[in-house]
Amino acid sequence: MSRAQALAALILMTGAARAGAQVTPPPAMDHKPGMEHKAGTEKMGGMDKMEGMGQMGGMQMGGMPTRGGQAAFATIGEIVKMLEADTTTNWAKVDLEALRQHLIDMDNVTLRSRVAQSPVAGGIVMNVTGDAQVTPAIRRMLGAHAKMVDMMQLYHAIAVEIPGGMRLTVTARDSSDTKAVTRIRGLGFIGLMTEGDHHTMHHMMIARGMGADAHKM
Repeated sequence: MSRAQALAALILMTGAARAGAQVTPPPAMDHKPGMEHKAGTEKMGGMDKMEGMGQMGGMQMGGMPTRGGQAAFATIGEIVKMLEADTTTNWAKVDLEALRQHLIDMDNVTLRSRVAQSPVAGGIVMNVTGDAQVTPAIRRMLGAHAKMVDMMQLYHAIAVEIPGGMRLTVTARDSSDTKAVTRIRGLGFIGLMTEGDHHTMHHMMIARGMGADAHKM
């Protein structure tokens, strides 16, 4: 009996019971070629019907998730798959713990730092500070990132240490370019930290054990 037939029979029996009527159950399905009855499970074309329904249910629910949960975990999982797919990967040099520590730095700077931002001629100055755990992360990330931003055509950037963190100053190379100045001020600290699109390459280099060289990216 198919699921649809079973449901129809249940509806009929329920309605009849309420009306006090006699119900004749539907006849069993005849055996057809290509279908086997085994241990209460129908097999069609070599696939258990229950298994097929499970697969269909999975498709109806949108398939499998694509993210591995927590963002850092998912990032590392993606890189592991890339390393495994690359036949040139030197597993003796792979350092995923270094990548994990870098992602902890990113988390601390993104979520746990304090930013005091002020306008200056041509851009902004940002005092980025944190507690004893966050301060080293700020110095590692801003020190490296300021160099990357300064290599971009649009910006000039410099970072210097201050008590509890770093002072990051970003200005437009052309101070008369009001659009660029407005862009810098609109991006602010966290927006400027995303500029350069070098983070993914940086992460892969760290994972491959190129820690010192990675900070040049």
